[in-house]
Amino acid sequence: MSFIRLCTLALIATSSLAACSSYEQASMNNKISVSQMKDSNTFIHSIKPSHSDAIIGQVTGIILQNREQQEVTIVAQDGQTYIADISEANFGQKNAHQIQQLAIGDYVEVMGDLSQVDSKRQITVQAMPYVLRKIIIADHQVDCVGVALQSCLLTKPAEQANSDWQYLYSGIEGFDFEPNYEYTLLIKNTPISNPLADASSIDSKLIKVIEKKKTK
Repeated sequence: MSFIRLCTLALIATSSLAACSSYEQASMNNKISVSQMKDSNTFIHSIKPSHSDAIIGQVTGIILQNREQQEVTIVAQDGQTYIADISEANFGQKNAHQIQQLAIGDYVEVMGDLSQVDSKRQITVQAMPYVLRKIIIADHQVDCVGVALQSCLLTKPAEQANSDWQYLYSGIEGFDFEPNYEYTLLIKNTPISNPLADASSIDSKLIKVIEKKKTK
């Protein structure tokens, strides 16, 4: 093999290693640590909006919540506080399926009409493609009846640890439950436009296991 060819192969190998190293470093830099997730201010700035007109915010208060309407306060990535008005009438037929009942601590992406009334920033929400939520999973499952007799996880919003447990009839994609451990998870809830009969209208996907704590 000629000296020139050997040098060329060496340069190619060196370049490839450098590229791999750069890729791995970039990947590490893009990963979100558990400590960042516990720090709401850090975490909210790591979320990239899916649309230039979207506002990413964390729910800090519930003003009104019923079957027809929700009014919540959210603190956006820019630090501004907005009152978000969420109702089926504003979403319209196209986006009506996106409405989810929000809880304090949720991270949401919303789009809609901005206004200001008495120095308060408001957004009349017309689209809410997903909700990021921290939840607690109980250390045991219970029998429940969905489409048929099944075992359900017990969950509650992490920011409302004193609230009652709720049955989770559908699973969480990517999450493997192990009995005798209590979990704190970050999940992404995405609405399903045309769910099957008796099936969940929300698709839940695991983003991160924040904490796994042995109880027994």
